[in-house]
This record gives sequence, structure tokens and C-alpha cells, in this order.
Amino acid sequence: MEETHYLIENELKIIQNDKYFKFGTDSVLLANFAEFRPGDKVVDLGTGSGVIPLLLAYKNSGIKVSGVEIQSPLVELARRNVEINNLKERVNIIEADLCSLEDVFAAGSADAVISNPPYLPVQSGETKENKFIAAARHEIHADIKDVIKAASRVIKFGGNFYLVYRSWRLTEVIELLSRYNFQAKKMRFVHSRPQKESDIFLMKAKKGASPGLRVDPALFIYKEKSNLYTDEVKEIYGEDC
Repeated sequence: MEETHYLIENELKIIQNDKYFKFGTDSVLLANFAEFRPGDKVVDLGTGSGVIPLLLAYKNSGIKVSGVEIQSPLVELARRNVEINNLKERVNIIEADLCSLEDVFAAGSADAVISNPPYLPVQSGETKENKFIAAARHEIHADIKDVIKAASRVIKFGGNFYLVYRSWRLTEVIELLSRYNFQAKKMRFVHSRPQKESDIFLMKAKKGASPGLRVDPALFIYKEKSNLYTDEVKEIYGEDC
């Protein structure tokens, strides 16, 4: 069943469908974490329903975003989401395999790449979800190495790569970034609540940069012992604190 919700209250809408993976807080946090300059060309790898391109175009005037998605029904949904928000001049949804983008983007043609890829390796046996939800959670169409490799090819020298990923896979990400000529430059651990271990991290990496990593203060999603968002997360969502 389809439903339409506001990404930003009374400003930015998104259509979602129960058949597909619904966007989570991690995509919203990543879009807020990323920084761009007017005129930047940005590529979102694995765009799903288009939530990240919508948020980036809304929050960053003057940038143009291309969302890459391999699953045809999600491509159609993302394009509808772009249209209902009148962002067709700034957001382009492309149906393509991120592992084969040679005919889609010239090497070094993007100022930045952003991605909220599947977090979980494919295990033996079948996943319990339908194929669309499984592909959003598990590395079925591409794994983290494929995402970083694709980003390295598309991003210009000195360009930035923004990623949200599971904290338990941090060392794997750092190693792969180095292999593909990135240096991690800024990161932030995200925790569900104070006193809980980090679930995910937000990362900014720069292509061709020298080593030097800044770790920002932790971000907490919920207030302690409650299901209420912290003031910082409310602000990110455009809600009154």
C-alpha cells in the first residue's frame, strides 16, 4: 500500500510503499551530515525511493543530484517523488547498476558521491524478506567494496564521499577507502540512546587526500529511556524542539 508522508513538515513529501524498504533515520542523518557548495554535481549510489536526493536538493541550493538505482519499480517511485516536489530540474533518477557506470558517468565527473548502502553481507540460505527489502538490507546487488570502488571512479580528485554504515564494519570500510585512494577525514558515531553502543557511523572521505581524521561528538537519536527524539534529531527533521 502506498502512503505519502512529509520528509520536512509542509515542505518536502515522499511516497512510500509497503512492498519496498522504507527509508530510515540513517538516510536523514547522512543527508544532514553531508556538505556541498553551489554548483556541485552529486551522485547518490543506491538511491531507493530517492529520499537522499530529495533532502540534498531541498537543503542545498544550487547543487544537482543524480540518484542511481538498479531496481525498476524503485526507479519509477523515486522519479514520482522528484516530480511531486517539483525538483526535476535539479534531481535526475537513473536506472543503472552501480557496478557498471562507465556509460553513465565519465570518470572524475562528480564533485561528491553519497551512499546509504545495504549493511549486511549475504549469508548462506534465503533471506526472509521480499526481494526488494532483502536487496536494501543485504549486499545482493553490490557490496561495500563495489560502492567504494564506484565512488572512487566517479569522484574527481579532491572530491568527497559521504557514507553511513554499521559501526561493526568500520575497520573494513577504512581499509577499502585507502585501497581506492580515499582518506577518511571526518566521522561521527551514532547511538540510539546514551549509554548504548554505537549502531552506525557517518563518514566523510576525500579522494587523494593526506591522512588526518576528525571524530565529531557522538549523535544520540533518542532521549534516555524514552522513544522521543533528542533536540538535535528534531532539528534535523525540521521539527520544533
